[in-house]
Amino acid sequence: MDDRISRRRLLSTAAAGSLTVGVAGCLDEFGSESSDDDDDDATADAGNSPENADDDLSDEDETYATACEAGTEFLETTFEGEFEAAGDYYPHEYLAEYDREYFVDYLEGRFGDAAEEYDLTATNCAESTDDHDMIEAARDELDAEVTAGEWLTYELDLETDEEAVSELLDVLAIEIEGTWYAGVVDVSVPDTEVTVEIAEASQQIDADNEDAAVLVSVFDENGETVPGATVIATGGSAQLEGVVHAETGAADDLEGTYDDLEEHQAVLNFDGRQSLRDDQETGTIELDIVPRSDSNYVDEHPNRDILVIRN
Repeated sequence: MDDRISRRRLLSTAAAGSLTVGVAGCLDEFGSESSDDDDDDATADAGNSPENADDDLSDEDETYATACEAGTEFLETTFEGEFEAAGDYYPHEYLAEYDREYFVDYLEGRFGDAAEEYDLTATNCAESTDDHDMIEAARDELDAEVTAGEWLTYELDLETDEEAVSELLDVLAIEIEGTWYAGVVDVSVPDTEVTVEIAEASQQIDADNEDAAVLVSVFDENGETVPGATVIATGGSAQLEGVVHAETGAADDLEGTYDDLEEHQAVLNFDGRQSLRDDQETGTIELDIVPRSDSNYVDEHPNRDILVIRN
């Protein structure tokens, strides 16, 4: 391997702006494109990789070849399931907020099933596309001088005992201080709105009820359940002492009716902290959602309120 990429690192992070690491192709569902290619075809594809290219390269060709090699090294390590080693591709020294272990955990969660189920038999650096916006985003996010960049598309051949599949995967490779870094980057995942639904029996609470509790559920805009989100209750036209919050799926310290929650459910225990002014008969408590930090969920639209009444 070229000594300029001997320090192998991954480019980006699972929670930082436009450089959110993820899968840009369809690797969530392997097998979407069955491959009939035999081993000879895979060998021919591998022969197009940069390490087998003509040694007499122009500067531009050399940059492309070195970027491809960096991406190939990252992909092979990741699909071999060597996530501790793959964590060394991550340029955590250039990002203050995320450390190496954060990224190792992300890789294992994101690619663990795929690495266990599939063998990577060929990694072909198929083409390079100019994406100056992405390279500029890398320059903005990393505390380092990015001197070169390549936006690459790889053709991956993967096999199981039953089938062979081909997948396309986009990789961004950049050069920092003479060293090439490469990683899978997903810039196309749209935000998904989340919302709170309230159980019918819990849509209103008594202002004087010291045991008031409200069962809520969190769904996304497609009707899918949302685990690991935090629901926050704050005073609206009704008064609330402090802030009440609960995480979906967390059943700690719950008893009785609410001791067995689904992954998308949470219970807000108000413990008598809700109240109304003397001149009020009704009021509302407002709800907001804080999704997991490693998700693309957002809470941008108003949620249903909890009604506080005086009996």
